[in-house]
Amino acid sequence: MKHTVKLVIKYIFYGISFGCTFFVIMCLSFFLGKGDDFLIPIFKDFAKQSIGAMIVGIACGGTSIVYQFDRLSGFLKIMIHFCIGMGVFYPMGIYLGWIPFYPDQILFTVLQFLSSCGIFMIIWFCFYLFHRNEAKRINKRLKELEQDHA
Repeated sequence: MKHTVKLVIKYIFYGISFGCTFFVIMCLSFFLGKGDDFLIPIFKDFAKQSIGAMIVGIACGGTSIVYQFDRLSGFLKIMIHFCIGMGVFYPMGIYLGWIPFYPDQILFTVLQFLSSCGIFMIIWFCFYLFHRNEAKRINKRLKELEQDHA
């Protein structure tokens, strides 16, 4: 139990750092592409914007702890992570103005949601590839060590 609590806290802090880092990278990207005007609404309510980035980071990055639990199937882990991540990101993005929302333009709203899902999947897939390559590297090193001791 104590190990699980430490793991949860670790993943929450991973999520916060991921959310803050992503927030800064996005602000820099839009600043470089669009100039100062993009940052004015963010600076006007910087505390709310920053807290929103941390909450989304916890929802997307922190919930990746689900991959540590062996009892769940791989598909269920992905669905839990995806649903919590998108369930927090999309409403938060609309609330904070990161995602434009026009209730009278349902097609636009659906396309925005699908775009957000696609971005989430791309980010998830990049992390998947990174961790898969890390596992291969570690396994290769373990085999080398095993051969050295044989």
